[in-house]
Amino acid sequence: MLSDARDALQRVLNPVSYDDFFNSYVGKKPLIIKDNNPFRAAIGGTSPREKLLQGHRRYAPAVTCHSHAPKLPPPAATEVENEQAFYQLISDHFKRDYTVRIPDVTGLSPDLTNFTRSLEKLIQSPVSVVVFWSHQGAQAPVHHDEVDVIVIQLEGTKRWFISDAPPSFPTRWKKAGSLPPQMPHYQTVDVKAGDLIYLPRGTVHTVQSTSESIHLSIGFVPVTVRDTVNAVLDHLTEVSLPLRKDIGPRADCLASHNALEQVSQQVKEHLQSLLSAAQHDQFIMESLKRQRARLIQDMPKLTPSVNARHPVSVNTYVQRSPLAMAELVETDKILDLSVPGEQILIHPGVKAQLQFMITTSAFRVADIPGEIGDDVRVALTQRLLACGFLEPAPAR
Repeated sequence: MLSDARDALQRVLNPVSYDDFFNSYVGKKPLIIKDNNPFRAAIGGTSPREKLLQGHRRYAPAVTCHSHAPKLPPPAATEVENEQAFYQLISDHFKRDYTVRIPDVTGLSPDLTNFTRSLEKLIQSPVSVVVFWSHQGAQAPVHHDEVDVIVIQLEGTKRWFISDAPPSFPTRWKKAGSLPPQMPHYQTVDVKAGDLIYLPRGTVHTVQSTSESIHLSIGFVPVTVRDTVNAVLDHLTEVSLPLRKDIGPRADCLASHNALEQVSQQVKEHLQSLLSAAQHDQFIMESLKRQRARLIQDMPKLTPSVNARHPVSVNTYVQRSPLAMAELVETDKILDLSVPGEQILIHPGVKAQLQFMITTSAFRVADIPGEIGDDVRVALTQRLLACGFLEPAPAR
């Protein structure tokens, strides 16, 4: 729920307010929070180091690294047999002056998983989480990220050097003629476990580890103007066959440069049709709705509750799973329900019932409204239990 997502973000941001974060910082300037926030200090779990080492089967083959001035090639990422071998692999990186980067650690703790899903709900865009594990004295190259980052220090201490220049909002691809970033003027920030730094994308910075250190980097890009224009184009493509056809007279025309005039004319015509469609606010809203649906479908599937297979009756109580999100798209012939990792097609006659089920935090099956049979109520509940969107709840 939106209120739950806001609360989850507020717990991490305290004492900075949710509204102040979005009004004054996101996409505008860095934020540094240094205080004793117990929730933020524990977001990686009770022992992030042990949890990472315990995940050696998943994490060891995926590690990458960086160094300010590498003198030797890094060790190769590889499968390891146990936690000790994983830490040895990490230590081998340290000996060669590399910081270890461990991607896709969203599941490091339940609080972190809930926080990232909440952020996805709020910004309507994917969120990734990476761990950086550094030895004392390690230094990163001067760089900027193509994503906004929320950095949370989990263990040890680091010193950040953050440019005073405004963020550049770089594209995800390298621009022609782009030069390495420079940082003539900067602020210096020392952080310890529990401290938070937010950097808008394109903020030039570098980092030094003042002890062995582990920090989270939570990366995201809020929906951009380009994303929204693309969403409108995608929606128009769904309803316009000419947009789905090959450009030019034949598939090799761009390589041969034989039909550039025709290609240019087609581009102009279809840009005009896009502009025409975008004159209607409802078309833009439907486009964004479909964009949200694709975002949710691309999320990892939810794991059904162990009790989800128990018999369901009209007296069964259910509730939304903690990571549940949904987007319902209505077409002329079907209801298209997107839940994490799945697309479910449902008869349009139960629209009101489905709306109730995906917007109500907890309910009894018998409370599903409308003139439908109890067998339909039970069937709808069973389907949302099976995909993990709902889970059994204690009777009230």
